[in-house]
Amino acid sequence: MQKLLDHPRFWLFAPFIGLMGLTLIALGFWHMASDRITDRLAAQGLSWQRLTPQGFPARITLDVDAPRLRRDDRLWQNQAMRLTFMPFNHRHAVVDFTGPHRLETSQGDLQLAHQGNLMSLVTDGQGLQRGSFEAQQAVLSGRWQNRPLTLQAKQMGMHMRRGAAPGRMDAALVLKDLQTAPQATQIERFDMLTDIPESWLQAAPQAQDRIKLLRLTVERAGLTLVVRGSVKLAASGFLDGQLDVDVLNQAALLDTLQDFGWLAPQQRRQAAFLFGLGAAFGGDTQDRLSVPISLKDGRVFLGPLNLAAAPRWQ
Repeated sequence: MQKLLDHPRFWLFAPFIGLMGLTLIALGFWHMASDRITDRLAAQGLSWQRLTPQGFPARITLDVDAPRLRRDDRLWQNQAMRLTFMPFNHRHAVVDFTGPHRLETSQGDLQLAHQGNLMSLVTDGQGLQRGSFEAQQAVLSGRWQNRPLTLQAKQMGMHMRRGAAPGRMDAALVLKDLQTAPQATQIERFDMLTDIPESWLQAAPQAQDRIKLLRLTVERAGLTLVVRGSVKLAASGFLDGQLDVDVLNQAALLDTLQDFGWLAPQQRRQAAFLFGLGAAFGGDTQDRLSVPISLKDGRVFLGPLNLAAAPRWQ
């Protein structure tokens, strides 16, 4: 051993030998981290046709072909996705999807196409800490509750974070230039911030679950709505609850209700009277007023006025 250390060429090659040893050790740790991440994904219900790790040594990138994720009666799948993790922070992932998202549920089958999308996820020992998903030129199509559905938006953003109360999540949906069909009605802005059960990440919604609508802002054709309140998933399949709606531009509100088929032409005069009466007693003006909305027994009520069927959740 001493002769080897005294050999003049030993110290010439020693740095390269040491660097090779460190590289092999780093490669071993990199593969261990990659295998650990893969096992965690499989434990969460994600499956695939092929998974290829790459990116050594700067990062861990997993190229996943035909990913599928099942949660109870819900199945999500895509053509391919790429997950990128930093070696020093395996709890943070950036996810890029190649093809359209396909979602199958007991309520219907949907497809979300896009011209570009990206997701960011941060987890900890308790599960999802926060996550964001953004897509450009998003088009949602398919059938929902036995009805055809088509929605498209110039930009779409979905954001979630763990709420302050145990078992709750803050969830936000942001849509710009939302186009609906068959009415082909455009909504310039749709921003919704809610408080939802954290259990929805793992299982389907259940009757008696409650959603807190912290703020919903809608802008469309001169109309601005700001909605707050709370709704419950009733056993009947409808939403029940109370909502407080702040309205800017009463005439535009009546036009919107008619455009969406929620207000019959013969009901317009009665609705305008109720709005005016509410403004008079509430100290509002004809252009700015606050309106209480009730959802009960499968219907939507504006005071005594029966407007339309309540939204269904199943």
